[in-house]
Amino acid sequence: MKNFENDKVFIKSDVFIYRVQHLTLEGSCSMDHGPKNVKIKNLYADRYPVTNKQYLSFMKKTGYTPLDTQRFLAHKPDKNKLNHPVVCVSQNDAMHYAKWVGGRLPTDEEWQYIAAGPNYLEWPWGEQFDPSLCNHDQNSLTAVNSYKKGASWVGCEDLSGNAWEWTSGVYDDGEHKFALLRGGSFYYAHDQWHVGGGARKTNFHWKLQLLNEGMNRASTLGFRCVYDTCLLYTS
Repeated sequence: MKNFENDKVFIKSDVFIYRVQHLTLEGSCSMDHGPKNVKIKNLYADRYPVTNKQYLSFMKKTGYTPLDTQRFLAHKPDKNKLNHPVVCVSQNDAMHYAKWVGGRLPTDEEWQYIAAGPNYLEWPWGEQFDPSLCNHDQNSLTAVNSYKKGASWVGCEDLSGNAWEWTSGVYDDGEHKFALLRGGSFYYAHDQWHVGGGARKTNFHWKLQLLNEGMNRASTLGFRCVYDTCLLYTS
């Protein structure tokens, strides 16, 4: 079994034009969707989403258990799915793991740059959608290295489809708090649903209302970490 720990890619500092599409099932999205110039600092990013194996190791070594355990790891990861993305984790669960490994969740802008790059690709692999390059509209998650040809310009995989990914921000539009999700998932919700699915373009984010920890955990939602270079070098 391949070991995905410490498999990171380097993203060099740059300025890019942030422009994003959005969708929400309730209300509107109050974010500034651009276009606007955004500075990306030097950083490292996980090549793959965090896996069940990595998250279970974190729990074993730290004793982490959330205060509110509703739907926490409700997908019940087993030994046959250790290299699948960990899901059924809230943004808070993800942040605890990221802090433990010396990283953090990416900002919405950083995630988009990692996926689209300086050429503003619509999909991580290019300009045209290719269902053979991602886990899209299927019945279940797949191992994180199943679509190598679907990697982004810096070599990050699984940025479109398979599992949605948390970003770091928590926002308040005066009515409720929300976070932004990226990438889409294996499950394509053909009807109205709390979180949509299917593979999503690099310039697309989803506004997810933060309700409670149980509702913030989904079987289609995981994460990956990024690492500030100064912290990585000194850790």
